[in-house]
Amino acid sequence: MEFYRREYPGAVRLAGLLTGTSSAAEDIAQDALMILRGRFDQVDNPSAYLRGVVVNCCRHWHRDRAQIRRRLELLRIGSRTMDELGANELVDVVEKLPFRQRVVVVGRYWGDWSEAEIADALGCRPGTVKSLASRAMATLRRQLRDVAR
Repeated sequence: MEFYRREYPGAVRLAGLLTGTSSAAEDIAQDALMILRGRFDQVDNPSAYLRGVVVNCCRHWHRDRAQIRRRLELLRIGSRTMDELGANELVDVVEKLPFRQRVVVVGRYWGDWSEAEIADALGCRPGTVKSLASRAMATLRRQLRDVAR
């Protein structure tokens, strides 16, 4: 417990500097401490190990955000891209999708889930996920085109 109290603020600061966001920094610091917890007795220098885990978690965080941006760029809408539409407009359009289509879009593009993982979450077959994704993307393109005008 003492180790946690002593190291947590530094882990949050490090993650904050690497991600540029305080909410992600807190989550990453918590995750890193949980990873360290499982190996604490096996590590010679827990502070150094924690710093390494924080850096790796931040690397994954940036990679995941870059993947999301690349995927969103695939949805070009007229002359405006998804980034130009803004998060609120995008969330509003996604929320209008039927629930199962919303799960597919969120799982695939924000959660980076495989078709099998989405199918498992929905209790359906992977082929159903493909058809739900196709319908959802057609609906999103149509609705976002209207929003972009």
